[in-house]
Amino acid sequence: MKTILLLTVLFSVVLSIMAAAVPVEAEPAPVEVGEEKLVEEVDPMEPEVEEPGVFVEEMNLAPEARFYTCPTGWNRYKNGCYQFVSSTRTWTSAASYCNSFGASLPSVHDLFEYSFLQDLTLKAGQSTCWIGGFYFQGWRWLDQSTYSYQNWNSQLSVTSYPCVYLNGRAGWSNSNCASARPFICIKRSDIC
Repeated sequence: MKTILLLTVLFSVVLSIMAAAVPVEAEPAPVEVGEEKLVEEVDPMEPEVEEPGVFVEEMNLAPEARFYTCPTGWNRYKNGCYQFVSSTRTWTSAASYCNSFGASLPSVHDLFEYSFLQDLTLKAGQSTCWIGGFYFQGWRWLDQSTYSYQNWNSQLSVTSYPCVYLNGRAGWSNSNCASARPFICIKRSDIC
């Protein structure tokens, strides 16, 4: 009975966070000429030379995402800005904290995203952090994206341990949501 109550409360919190995180359509802010970065045309016949600080994957992004800059204290990766928060909170409190900034706990869809989050965690001097995975009638991501990439280090009973945390050394695990851990927030630049 306690397990059902816990899952009901967890699901209610997740639904309220997701409802509050629905993006509102806003007109894009005008870009000042001084802020814009120019990208040179590349001849496909010439060998590719990487410039310091320019990543090939940034070249494949939509123009709006290429010029998006993250707020101070946030790290850009693909179409998002990530912030590692060292203060410890429960999973639901961490999700609410991120939501207060128009962000959410991150989902992980491939090895590259996992490696980026792992690096962010280790650079902060931490070994674990909350991410946006949780169990409710199956594993899900808080942002409702597909839970297709699996990188489990260990997996415990989902009835007692329904929230997912990232291991800085290997994969992720599930834990009691009431445990206090640091966490990562992500703001998607493609919905700003």
